[in-house]
Amino acid sequence: MGTRIPRLLQKALSSFPWLRRNSGEHGESRRLLPKGASKRNTKNAQESDDFPYYTHSIGAEADHSPAIAVPIKDWPSPQGYHPDPLVPFIKYLMFFFNFIFFTLGFGLLCFGFWGLADKQSLMGEKIGNLGTDPMLIFVLVGLVVCVLSFSGCVGFIRENLCLLKFFFAAMVTLLVAQSVVALVVLCFHEQIQDSVKMTMMLAISRYQDDSDLQFLLDEIQLGMECCGVQSYEDWSVNLYFNCSSPGVNSCGVPYSCCIDPLQNGTVPNSQCGFGALSMSEAMASSLIYLGGCVPQLVLWINRRSWDMAALYLSLPATQLVCMVCAQRVISEIKIVKSLY
Repeated sequence: MGTRIPRLLQKALSSFPWLRRNSGEHGESRRLLPKGASKRNTKNAQESDDFPYYTHSIGAEADHSPAIAVPIKDWPSPQGYHPDPLVPFIKYLMFFFNFIFFTLGFGLLCFGFWGLADKQSLMGEKIGNLGTDPMLIFVLVGLVVCVLSFSGCVGFIRENLCLLKFFFAAMVTLLVAQSVVALVVLCFHEQIQDSVKMTMMLAISRYQDDSDLQFLLDEIQLGMECCGVQSYEDWSVNLYFNCSSPGVNSCGVPYSCCIDPLQNGTVPNSQCGFGALSMSEAMASSLIYLGGCVPQLVLWINRRSWDMAALYLSLPATQLVCMVCAQRVISEIKIVKSLY
């Protein structure tokens, strides 16, 4: 009779696991928890967002172990799961890569806003000419680069699934847009050439009104050794260079049209193009370039078509690498979430 009572108690304990856990929690929990873990505030630990605690059995089978609250970072790895060894390398590589582009994009953005503020292009009646302001290109390009590179930086280093998905979708959108642009250029190159001519004629008419347009036109004409859009006579559309103008620039062209534009090899000679529009072509050819910039631009593109194609293809290749890296990290994050 005396031996049957302990057996009956053991059966009762086995039938009610919560009785067995309560009866042995003081002894067993101290054996299974790490040193100092029993002194933790369990309530505060369970409410923590950084180290959430969940019920998990450690060190023994589930039938003989008490339920202990342990952080996820201390859970044992599931059987059969092997972390991707390239993911840490991809994270830091893409972080630094995107950080470099974020720095460049932020510089372009600041430079564009500085140019707009310096010329007061956002104030008064000047805002109507904002569409032709070259500084607007710096602002738009800098803004796009900053947003994409920032999402890549934070998404990779913090393993943020939303930012990584946004980065991946943005890369896909850019890749599609670049492909569409390439097809449009190949199919409608004549219409694009006409659009370039109209844009340059507008820039010539506003040559003295916008210092940035003046700088760009001078650099194009100096670099390509050209004058005007189709010929040097296109400068007659400018009010200051037109022969009906009463100013000193009447019947003239900018110094950047001159064959020898620098005085003493250092200072721009602003008077070298005076009276060129009133001369014959034979006389003007000894002072200025007669050919326009659009034919020179088409010739330059034809000569360097393979170099430009290689440069253009390098952009999609870089974007594909970014997409593959983002997708690999996204897949790893999804696997870890599904396992835990």
